[in-house]
Amino acid sequence: MQTGNDKLSIKPGNRTRQIFSGSIWGILAKITDALAKFITIPILVSFYGKADYGLIALAFSLNAYLRLMDLGFNVGAVRYFSMWVESGELEKVGAVSRSSIIFYGVVGLVNAFIFVVMADFGPDLFNITANQVPIYREIMYILAFSTVLNWLANVAVQLLSAKDELGYINRVLLLSSVFNFGVALLAIYFQWSLITYFIYYTLSTLIPIPFYIWRLRVFQLPVHTLITPRWHGAAFKEILNYSLAIFVMGLFQLTANNLRPLLLAKFADGTEVLTDYRVIQTIAMLIVAFGGVFMQVLLPSSAKIHAQGDHNRIERLMFEATKYISIFLALMVFGLILNANDILRLYMGDDYGHLTVWLSLWLLTVLLSMHNTPVASMVLSTGKTRFLVYSSATACLLSLPITVMFATRFQVGAAVIGYLVYMVLQIGFFYAYYIPKVLRLDGFRLFTKAFLPAAIGGGLCMLVTRYVTGYLPAPTGYGLLILNSAIFVLLYAVYLSVFVIKMADIHYLKRVLISEK
Repeated sequence: MQTGNDKLSIKPGNRTRQIFSGSIWGILAKITDALAKFITIPILVSFYGKADYGLIALAFSLNAYLRLMDLGFNVGAVRYFSMWVESGELEKVGAVSRSSIIFYGVVGLVNAFIFVVMADFGPDLFNITANQVPIYREIMYILAFSTVLNWLANVAVQLLSAKDELGYINRVLLLSSVFNFGVALLAIYFQWSLITYFIYYTLSTLIPIPFYIWRLRVFQLPVHTLITPRWHGAAFKEILNYSLAIFVMGLFQLTANNLRPLLLAKFADGTEVLTDYRVIQTIAMLIVAFGGVFMQVLLPSSAKIHAQGDHNRIERLMFEATKYISIFLALMVFGLILNANDILRLYMGDDYGHLTVWLSLWLLTVLLSMHNTPVASMVLSTGKTRFLVYSSATACLLSLPITVMFATRFQVGAAVIGYLVYMVLQIGFFYAYYIPKVLRLDGFRLFTKAFLPAAIGGGLCMLVTRYVTGYLPAPTGYGLLILNSAIFVLLYAVYLSVFVIKMADIHYLKRVLISEK
C-alpha cells in the first residue's frame, strides 16, 4: 500500500503533466461531443420538427436541474477522496465510497419518482400541445429508468478523479460521444420515431459505466470494497457536512442556470423558443464544458496542494492556470464570435441568423465566468464556502426575474441577459472577497496580468480579422469560415508571442511537461 509520504513526494512537474493530460483529453472529449451535436441537431430538428425536438430540450433542462439532488456531494467527495489518497487513508476512501453507493441509489430513486410525477403534471406546467403530451410522457419514463444508473456512476468517477485518472475518464466520455453521434445518424437513416431515438440516445449515455468500474482496479483495494453498498455513517458525515454548503450554493447556481429554459417554456411563446435556446446553448456550452474539464482536473490537485499548505505553490498555480486557461478560452470564444453569424446560418439556416447577437453575448459571459475556474477550484478546496452560498443566492434571486420580465419581448435573449447578470455578480463577489480574503492573493494582478491580456488580445485580433476579410475577395459559406479562423488564429498567435507568453514560460512548460520523467 502506498503511504502518505510516498504520495507527498510527487513532483510538481508530475502533477502538472497530470493536469495537462486530463485537460487535453477532456477538451478532445468535449470537442467531439460538441461537433456531434453541431452536426446532428439541425438534422434532427429538420427531421422531427422544431416543436417536437423542443421536448427533448425540455427534458434535458429538467434532468440538468435535478442534478441539484447531488447535495454538493460530488465536489465534497472529490475533495476528501483526493486528500485521503494523498495521505494514504484508503480505509476512509472505501468506507465513504460504499456509503455513497447507498446515498446515490436513494437519490436516483427519488429522481426517478420525480420524473414519473412530471410525466403526469408536466403538461399543465409548460406550453405543451395535446399532440405532444404522449411523447413528453414517454420521454419522462425513459429518464426515470436511466437516472438511477447515472447517479450511481458518480461514485466511480469521484474515486477515479481522486486517483488522477481524469485522462481515462475523458477518453471514455469521448467514446460515449462517438456512440451518441452514431445513434443520431442511425435515427435519420432508419427514420426512427422520436421516442426510439431517445431510447437509444439514453442507452449510449450509459456506456461509460462498466469502463469506470473496471478502472477502479487502480486502487490498492478490491473493487467490491469500493462499490458494494454498506453504510458507514461516521465517515460519510465528514463529507456530508462540507457538501451541504456546496449543495445550497449549487441549488442557487443550478436554479439560475437551468431554470432559465423552463421559465422560457412558461412565459415565452411555445416550445419553439426552447429549440432556439438549445441551438445557441449547444455552441456556448462547448466553452462551458471546457470550464467543467478544467474544474474537474484542477479540483483534486487543488485539494492536495491546499493540504500541503504551500502558499507559494498555490499562488503560482492560480496565476499560471488562470493565464493559460484564459488564453485558450479567448481563442475559442472570439473565434466563435467572429464566425457566429456564419455558423448559425450554416448550422441551422437563414432563419436563425437573428440569434447571432444572443450567442455572442452568451459567449462573452462564459469567457468572463470560466477564467475564474482555477480560483473556484482552490476556494472549494479550502472548505470556506459559507460566503459562496450568500453570493450565489444573491446573484440567483436578482437574475431570474430578468428572464421572466423580458421573456415575451426578447424570447431566448431574456435567458442570455439573465445569465449575464448572474455571472457578473458572481465574479464580482470572487474578486471582492474570496481572492483577497480567503486565498490571500492579489486580485488586481490576477485580473490584469493573467486574464485581461488574453481577453483584450482576442478581441482586438477578432476586430482586425473582420476588417481585413472585409477587403479581401473572400469566399462564402465554409470557405469564409475557414479564412476568418485561419487569419484570427495567426494574428492571435503573433499577439501572444509578442505580448503574453515569454521564453521563460515556454522553458517552464517544456521542463515540467516533457523533460522531467
